[in-house]
Amino acid sequence: VKLLDPQFKIVDFIQRTLDPPVFEAIHNAVVVLQEIGALTEDEHLTELGKKIGSLPVHPLTSKMLLFAILMNCLDPALTLACTSGYRDPFVLPILPDEKKRAKAAKLELASLYGGHSDQLALIAAFDCWKGAKAKGQEQKFCSQYFISPSVMNMLFGLRKQLQIELIQNGFIPEDVSNCSLNSKDPGILRAIILAGMYPMVGRLLPRLKNGQKAVVETASGAKVRLHPHSSNFSLSSSKCLTCPLLAYDEVTRGDGGIYIKNCTLVGPYPLLLLATEMVVAPANENEDEYDEESDTCMSDEDEKEPPTASVKQETLMSSPENSVSVVIDRWLRFEATALDVAQIYCLRERLFAAILFK
Repeated sequence: VKLLDPQFKIVDFIQRTLDPPVFEAIHNAVVVLQEIGALTEDEHLTELGKKIGSLPVHPLTSKMLLFAILMNCLDPALTLACTSGYRDPFVLPILPDEKKRAKAAKLELASLYGGHSDQLALIAAFDCWKGAKAKGQEQKFCSQYFISPSVMNMLFGLRKQLQIELIQNGFIPEDVSNCSLNSKDPGILRAIILAGMYPMVGRLLPRLKNGQKAVVETASGAKVRLHPHSSNFSLSSSKCLTCPLLAYDEVTRGDGGIYIKNCTLVGPYPLLLLATEMVVAPANENEDEYDEESDTCMSDEDEKEPPTASVKQETLMSSPENSVSVVIDRWLRFEATALDVAQIYCLRERLFAAILFK
């Protein structure tokens, strides 16, 4: 809508269609575009939004592709972009023994890139299938790892089409040999996945002593379980060291509650670079007493700070070794030094400038 007529209100346009969605759905879609930096608060299209709107995929997927191109990690991003709009290639058997083998096979594939990720399992599955196809053994591979051959062949074609779109829009050169130099780096892969999932990030809560399954807390405060088919179903916060964060694609309702089916364990640093809002607060400040007006806000849109905030900022950042808290999107809190925060803030600016330059 905004590419065709920048002055037209999104809600007004969509509500004139033959079968418009409910207002809440339109509003939520606009909020997502604002959270990923595609729209301003008054619904003006940003430079990033123009790039995102030029691609025929979901805005979150478009943003993931742009980050992947910047990080020379295109090939895995193409796979994720195509699987997000098509069927899951993993086949769910009926027999109990085959179900166990299928789950073990998916975990084995995910482990090739560090494990604890349904998205990495998809990437590994396609990479291994492509290698098997080159040897004429794709049927054997699909049978061994419980993967649908027809879905993989469809993804193969969809990836080619999307790659052509990226070339035609000037995002990548015709020779893509240098666009995937970091496609095997687990850390970069997780950062790319997060770029495609944000703001859908949750915190894995500690398990209770009664053996309750893993529960994830979302930004809205909702408590969601991990689906039994997820590679992370048996994950516990104790395995995630100090930062049990999960990036997920969607929350679905099923028998017995709401679930996250596909998710990836991610670290805090990519989140600090991608978050919409980053706020610096005193290290010992209680989360429940967090006052957004008296802290230093490092959001994408700078606002004038009151004098008290300026004084507080100068105090917090006066020494590189000062211990401070970083609050992401007003709910996730991390501990860091003033020097770390300053460097992260500079990296945020350079990262978004580099994406716009691309």
